[in-house]
Amino acid sequence: MADAISEVKQALDGQVAAWNKGELENAMDFYWESPDMLWISRNGTEKGWQEVLEMFQTDFTDRSKMGEYTYEPLHIEQVGPEAVYYVYRWKIDLQGKKLMGGVSSQLWKKVEGRWVITSEHAS
Repeated sequence: MADAISEVKQALDGQVAAWNKGELENAMDFYWESPDMLWISRNGTEKGWQEVLEMFQTDFTDRSKMGEYTYEPLHIEQVGPEAVYYVYRWKIDLQGKKLMGGVSSQLWKKVEGRWVITSEHAS
């Protein structure tokens, strides 16, 4: 169980590092590339990896506006042989000011040998 949790923690760190470099497409590599990937926010739900990518591309056309992403783990547990539930507080700062932030819960699953986010609720 510890291996799955460690691997998911490393994966989230990889996603955050890609975001902080302004590499939106590389950050999206950590999501399940499937029409069944689920994104939940205060605006409702989006279903599908491509739809979420397009939403991010619209919101962050200028990569310098992506800011610096940081997070603080709140809860992590393995909920199945190849599933990990991760909850954390996150924020994105831009030029020293909070751009956005909140709490996120992610369901990570091992798909084709790698850990990916299959569902995320960001609020």
